[in-house]
Amino acid sequence: MDDLSIFPNSTTINEKGHLTIAGYDLVDLANQYGTPLYVYEGATIRTQIDRLNHLFKRYYPGEALLAYASKAYLSFQFAKKLAKWGIGLDVVSLGEIRIAQMAGFHPSVVHLHGNNKSEAELMAALDWGIQAIVVDNLEELEILEQIASRSQKRARIWLRITPDLSVDTHPHIQTAHLDSKFGLHLENGEAEEALQRCLSSPWVDLSGIHAHLGSQIFDSEPYRMAIERLCEFAARNNYIPPEISPGGGWGVRYTAEDPADDPEQWVRTVSGAVQEAAIRYDWPYPRLVLEPGRWLVARAGVAVYQVGSQKTTPSNTRLVAIDGGLADNPRVALYQARYTAKVVERPAEPPSQTVRVVGKFCESGDVLIPQVNLPTLKRGDHLAIPASGAYQLSMASNYNYAARPTVLWLEQGQIEILQQREQPDQSSWLVYSGENL
Repeated sequence: MDDLSIFPNSTTINEKGHLTIAGYDLVDLANQYGTPLYVYEGATIRTQIDRLNHLFKRYYPGEALLAYASKAYLSFQFAKKLAKWGIGLDVVSLGEIRIAQMAGFHPSVVHLHGNNKSEAELMAALDWGIQAIVVDNLEELEILEQIASRSQKRARIWLRITPDLSVDTHPHIQTAHLDSKFGLHLENGEAEEALQRCLSSPWVDLSGIHAHLGSQIFDSEPYRMAIERLCEFAARNNYIPPEISPGGGWGVRYTAEDPADDPEQWVRTVSGAVQEAAIRYDWPYPRLVLEPGRWLVARAGVAVYQVGSQKTTPSNTRLVAIDGGLADNPRVALYQARYTAKVVERPAEPPSQTVRVVGKFCESGDVLIPQVNLPTLKRGDHLAIPASGAYQLSMASNYNYAARPTVLWLEQGQIEILQQREQPDQSSWLVYSGENL
């Protein structure tokens, strides 16, 4: 049997030979709630949070904050759980701000990102008094100053500095290179101009500096380099940052071949780099903020699909079609993400064929797994795709008028519905050009 380490912590095989999570048979859940179905195991997420907080305590002598990057996955019910666990939140839209407010987050642990924030988003963040509005560009800084002046409220901000580094990941998820759309670049002087403007402005309180390198990074060295550049930049401009955030982006395993994703190297390197800078420049230890999203939730989530049609192409490729795909998981089409799968009914059965798992949508690019070794499948079997907790549901669409799936939260002895499956007969779907059908 293949390793189940990519699945949630409690994943086992029961007496029926079926895959289970938190004691629940995935066949039973699929039959009860339908497919596609997404499940999250709460204990895995809590373990991930505890792991990072433990590493903070071990490696960083100053104050530290773990802030979840909500773009990875957010719903109101999930946000309420995060708020109770006392972690921070990285939001990027007015919708995420409103969910954070309703879910009970304290504004002092919320920060707002985005490269093109609307005035409504800036005003909402300013009115709520969040930890920081992360200013992305000079124009945004000017607009924010105007809003703060009209409101007679000082805006608490970070500057997003682009350290002009390239990291080893897919180009679509790199965010700190010379041609990035994000942040104030060091190379062209934008960052220095913004910092000097902040220090002389009566309407902004510059409380920190921030950088984000990208996603699916397994090497901690770029983080050290980014922190060194941020701190050298601050010291050169006689600015002592009360807070520093090197962002998130630490990688997770999607297949058994992927490298280990324990974050100890990441936290140790980041903590050490900030400490060294504080000592070098004679600063008090700044508050260190990390923004993991994927790493906290990807492994906790599993997508369950039902097998439908199968056929073999003239080039001898065996195609297995499932009842989901591009609409609930566009990551493969966007940046060639790699996944593996288990047959829920027979996870211990050795593979007997190599197949391509494809979705049901009208796109040739609707391929979930280009190649995977699986046992012989029959119509009605279920496939479980591990590491499905991040950037799938948050990117899901209604392409081909697909209904976004049910999402369950699993604890031992407890099932909670985080999101109900959309229904094609809902009134909001039956409106076309302003007229009811």
